[in-house]
Amino acid sequence: MESVRAMFSSPIPAMVALNVMGVNLIAPVLPAYADFFGVGFAAVSTLVTAFALARMSFRLRAGSLADRHGSRAVCTSGGLVQATGAIIASFAPGIGLLLVARGVQGVGSSLFGTSVNRYLLVTTERGDLGRATAGFQSGILVGGVIGPLIGGFVADRFGIFAPFYVQAAIALMLALVSRAFIRDQGHAHLEEQRDRVSIRSLVAIRGFKVVMFLGFGYFFVRAGAINVLVPAFADDVLSLSPSLIGAIISFGSFVSLLVMPVAGHFADALGRWPVALTGALGTAAAVAAFGLADQTGGLFTVAAMLGIGIALVAVALPTMIGDLAPPGTEGRASGVYRIANDLGWIFGPATLGFLADGNRYGLAFAVAGVPLLIGAGVLVRAHDLRRGVTVL
Repeated sequence: MESVRAMFSSPIPAMVALNVMGVNLIAPVLPAYADFFGVGFAAVSTLVTAFALARMSFRLRAGSLADRHGSRAVCTSGGLVQATGAIIASFAPGIGLLLVARGVQGVGSSLFGTSVNRYLLVTTERGDLGRATAGFQSGILVGGVIGPLIGGFVADRFGIFAPFYVQAAIALMLALVSRAFIRDQGHAHLEEQRDRVSIRSLVAIRGFKVVMFLGFGYFFVRAGAINVLVPAFADDVLSLSPSLIGAIISFGSFVSLLVMPVAGHFADALGRWPVALTGALGTAAAVAAFGLADQTGGLFTVAAMLGIGIALVAVALPTMIGDLAPPGTEGRASGVYRIANDLGWIFGPATLGFLADGNRYGLAFAVAGVPLLIGAGVLVRAHDLRRGVTVL
């Protein structure tokens, strides 16, 4: 219990919140970049894709570096790389250099995010990992909510490139805090274990593959349904205002934030398996229910249901990765799991947006939860995860 108190009172959740906030600062400014550079919105949207692809492509390398050199060095480096990318972006004369800068930021985000996740897994007792993960995930949620708000305000007051200066300042602060706060535990005696356990052998763990697939499904819903389908459905079908649509999405996030500490407690007290299964089934059911809502009150109710399911999944899955990772491989395990997350983030919007074309929102919402339903079915049969036994 002392370790989880230390984690919640430590800078880690705040560091995670700041990092995610920095990543999301430019979200409301993308249309302004299209106007400034004289390109279409589709071209500017590649700024998001470039960041995501660079982050995903560097996940495994970031995890291996953290396992070998420690989270402190890699977190610090990640902050510095992100700051460099933000500074380059702030004076980019064209969309080409801006894309390169966003790629650099993606690499830095991968270094920081993967290594700080490893730090949590390495320094937290397994009996407290659910609650510590709840604090970590709450930081992600808070950063995702306030980032666009601050980015829009800064751009309105100081110009459309001002958010990049804020990103640079945040990243430098993260580097300094990482250097000052993070203290790696010695892993010299685990060097042989690190060399023996390859990425392939990690993925060969049956439970690991199940959790990866569920992670893909979770981000498939988050990016595709929440970020794309819900706003489009509320606008096209129910004719709601942008402010009301934003309120519905934010309400779901607020419910998740309230539920996460409870989810962490249950993950430690009851086990990860029942929390993950309940969250996967609940999320799939809630996202399908969005297509049946025909009034504002219904959307708020379904958003609350989805917020509960999202909180359970968001806490249980990373905690299971911590349970499954052999000692000394936590960084690589985090990197592999986060690649599955990134794939869901990339394929979710494109797939569900295509299915919803032609006002087929009911079909798209129903399909959104299918990966989670499949993962839940496999999870029921994954007896090694139910018992918490890992077999290489």
